[in-house]
This record gives sequence, C-alpha cells and structure tokens, in this order.
Amino acid sequence: MAKVTVSDFIVALMDLLEAESRAFQESAALFMAEQRDAFRETAYRSGWTIAWIVAAVAALAGGVGFIVWGLYRLAAVYISPTAAPFLAGVFLLAASAVFAALAKRSGS
Repeated sequence: MAKVTVSDFIVALMDLLEAESRAFQESAALFMAEQRDAFRETAYRSGWTIAWIVAAVAALAGGVGFIVWGLYRLAAVYISPTAAPFLAGVFLLAASAVFAALAKRSGS
C-alpha cells in the first residue's frame, strides 16, 4: 500500500479546487452571456413595443384633433363662431371624464 502524505493530499486538494474554480468561471461566463443576450432581445422587443405605442398615440391624437376640428367647423356654421371653441372644449372634457371613469374602474 502506498503511503499518502499530507503534501500529496494538499496537492490533490489544490488540483481539485483549481478544476472546480475553472468550471465555475466557465459556467458563470456562459450564464452571463445568456443573460446578456436575453436582455438585448427584451430591450429590442420593448423598443419596438414602445415605438408602436407612440405611433398609436400619435394617430389617436391626430384623429381626435380632426374630430374636434370638424366639430368646431360644424358648430361654427350652426352657432356663433365665438361659442364653437367652447363646444369643442366641452366635447374634449366629456371624453376625458369618460376615460377617467374607465381608468378608475379598471384600476380598482
């Protein structure tokens, strides 16, 4: 039977620690690369989602603007031109009150 000395045990333990630390380093590098790729993918998708939302809001604002402008022009024909902007403002305030009520109901 071969005699195992303390120095042999320490050398074997150091070799094991070196191999485990190398495996841990490679595993951590692989994990970080996967997380970085996942973050880039998420950022890319989020960027497009935000861009589409901004485009939708711009289109909605344009549509509401044209509706209010049309309401103003129509009101200017049938009522005085001085009162027509007030009618358009009342329309916008009523629409905002409806949206606020819907937001309050969906929030609770």
